[in-house]
Amino acid sequence: MKKTGSEMPSADDSPAENAESAEIIDRARLQADVAQQRVRLAKDELRRARKRLKEAKREAKRARKYATLARKDWKRARRHAEKDGSREAQQHVAVPAKSARKPKAKSTANRPRRATSRTAKRTRRTSKSRAAK
Repeated sequence: MKKTGSEMPSADDSPAENAESAEIIDRARLQADVAQQRVRLAKDELRRARKRLKEAKREAKRARKYATLARKDWKRARRHAEKDGSREAQQHVAVPAKSARKPKAKSTANRPRRATSRTAKRTRRTSKSRAAK
């Protein structure tokens, strides 16, 4: 008959069975200890991985900061080269991949006026704005 945990061993049990059950218990205890050690190692590894991740994030932040400063310096140098009009400085500056923006107009007073042939919709708007004045 199979023994359960609630049954107490009787005096009739042979010493071989007791030794066998003790060996099973020792093996189970050893396996539990090994499992605890694995858990401890896994936690340590996780802790180290978190530290590496934090350091990597800090490094990325430093790199972004450095890249921003380098980009600003490059733009500043390019603007100074354009102001000076020197071809030598412009040759050393790399051409950006994107097309440059159109410069903003400084004032609308210097622009020539367009012809008055506009659509009816715009004419109505201008007449409303003139009536409001």
